[in-house]
Amino acid sequence: MKEKIKITYVYHSCFVQEYKGKTLLFDPPGSGFLPNGLWDLVEEVVRDRDLYVFISHGHGDHYNPKVFEVEAKEVHYIVPDDIHYHEKAVVLSDGDIRKVGDLHVRTFKSNDQGLAYLIKADGCITYFGGDLAKWDWPEWSEKEREEHVGVFHDTLEQLRGLDVDVAYSNMDKRLESWAGPQEFIREIKPKYFVPIHTFGNEEWIDDLINSDLPEEATIFRYREPGDHVIWDILERKR
Repeated sequence: MKEKIKITYVYHSCFVQEYKGKTLLFDPPGSGFLPNGLWDLVEEVVRDRDLYVFISHGHGDHYNPKVFEVEAKEVHYIVPDDIHYHEKAVVLSDGDIRKVGDLHVRTFKSNDQGLAYLIKADGCITYFGGDLAKWDWPEWSEKEREEHVGVFHDTLEQLRGLDVDVAYSNMDKRLESWAGPQEFIREIKPKYFVPIHTFGNEEWIDDLINSDLPEEATIFRYREPGDHVIWDILERKR
């Protein structure tokens, strides 16, 4: 049986995912990183929803404390232990497997800060990487690059074969590797791939789409905040 999933781009690494009555909000950035007026978009999309808020880590481009004030029918907050404790939040650490509301959540330690998440709900599997990526900055020492890239490869190994429907992972053209989106797509083979961490450089996505990718790869080509896509999810037992 096919179900519809809707994904709305807000900015940078912030997206809203809607599937079978559940709404997931990922990494709303702080006011210093969010263009004027876009917080209104966040509040509009999540209002009166059964909402799950996922924060990958406490950097300002991924975390806005105002998220604890959003109006929704019911809200679950899932945060890493580098976020200051909030009475509404479920605080997770590396390697946790936890049921939160109707979701099953597994965590992975980031090679930057915080966590990445694997989320199972209603027959749909979603991966959200936060700042876990193929970070290989040229100014780093060889040891630093090897350590960070090693964490990325270890995460791919854990994800391989898990039949991921939607994967949100970094694309950052400041790096020669672009932070690993092509490798992620080739190795994990998600049904749908959503590039994140673009700092508003949405034109980068054209380069990804036109690069050497598997023929079956499907990319969310968003162009501006508020853009959305609707895809089919084949619901099945996992």
